[in-house]
Amino acid sequence: MNAIIKILLIFGIFICTAFSCEKISEKENYFSGKIIKFTCGGTVLQFINTNEVIGETWNNFMVSHGSPIISYPNCVLAGNLHTFFRADEIWEKEGDTIFFNYRKVDFFTVGGPWCDIGGLPKTHIEISDILDSK
Repeated sequence: MNAIIKILLIFGIFICTAFSCEKISEKENYFSGKIIKFTCGGTVLQFINTNEVIGETWNNFMVSHGSPIISYPNCVLAGNLHTFFRADEIWEKEGDTIFFNYRKVDFFTVGGPWCDIGGLPKTHIEISDILDSK
C-alpha cells in the first residue's frame, strides 16, 4: 500500500511541475507590460523585463490635486484592451502585468480610442495577441 501512495505522490509532483514549466516557457515568447492607465484615448502600457527601449518616458499628469506626478519609463499607448476580453471574463486592472505580442502603428485599426485627449505617449502599438493569464 505504501508503494502505491509513493508512486501516486511522485506522479502528482511530476504532473504539477510539467504544467508549471510549460506556462513559464510560453511566457518567454511574449512581451510583458504593466497596465499604467486606462483612458478613453487608449491604454498606457509600460514595457517591463526588457532592456530594449520601445516606448518613451511618460509622466502621469492624471493624478488627483496635490499628488506627485509619477514618471514611467518605456511606455506606449495601446488601443483599448477591452476588445481582447470576453464579457464573462474579469478584465485586467491598472497595475496588472499582461503578456502580449504587438506591432508599432501610426494609428489604431483595432481597439482604437474613443476620444482624443492629450498627454498620452506618442508611441502607438496594436496588440495582436494576449496570453491568457487566468
